[in-house]
Amino acid sequence: MRGFVLLASFVSVAAVGCVGSSSSADIERSRRELELAAALHEESNVPGAIGHLRQALELDPDNAEAHLLLAMIQAQRGNTPVAETHARQGVELLVEQERHGATLAEARNLLGNVLLERGKHEEAAEVLLAAASDEMNTAPHLAWGNLGRVYLEWNRPAEAVEPLRNAVQVQPRFCVGHHMLGRAYFELGQFEEAEVALVAALEADPSCADAPQLQNAWRLRGETRARLGQHADAVADLERCVALGSDSADGRACQRLLDASAQPPQDSSSDLPSDEVTQ
Repeated sequence: MRGFVLLASFVSVAAVGCVGSSSSADIERSRRELELAAALHEESNVPGAIGHLRQALELDPDNAEAHLLLAMIQAQRGNTPVAETHARQGVELLVEQERHGATLAEARNLLGNVLLERGKHEEAAEVLLAAASDEMNTAPHLAWGNLGRVYLEWNRPAEAVEPLRNAVQVQPRFCVGHHMLGRAYFELGQFEEAEVALVAALEADPSCADAPQLQNAWRLRGETRARLGQHADAVADLERCVALGSDSADGRACQRLLDASAQPPQDSSSDLPSDEVTQ
């Protein structure tokens, strides 16, 4: 999946199932097939995991966790139409089985991600809001973050601010959430707020500064500081951006900005030029 992978994991969840057309023996066998699939998935044996998940669903079509794990695997493979089908079935089964716990919140988070990947922004926002607002959700910051990402990719940055602020309030070390909040403020032209958020994105957790997925945060902070007249700090951020990978889209954009800043100024402004923000 493009963007940040904020998916729930269902590999450790045992199937419960409901006795419908499947016998108790088939339900138990389906649970065991799910456990085998989860173990194979952990070992990166994706074809083997898919095979056992299909067997699990043949034995018990109401095995919600099997649908959800299959949805997650297919989403990771970029097969979003199939992922959406199984994520929907998983969520619907959990609701029908009145299993209103953390698994349902995580399942909705997964479905919301898949809907976003498919460009179904309105439905994704509805599903993710339900996940984020669920009192049983053990990681609500992920759903809030995904909801903010929906609005960013829907070109509605003003609506992204509140869910992203919720995300980082719930989990202050959520670097990706701070990054997306900084991007929302940047797109709104609120550069002082953007800088605060982007500093947090790169400093909230020791692992954030060198994370490849946060290269855009270095670029964005460099552009933000340039707009605020902080030329030396902007150059330092852009150089760090290039150091994280000069061949990526962000790395190339940062290098262009650095090259432009090295040219003799054509007017009285000493600020770096701005470049289009990578989505």
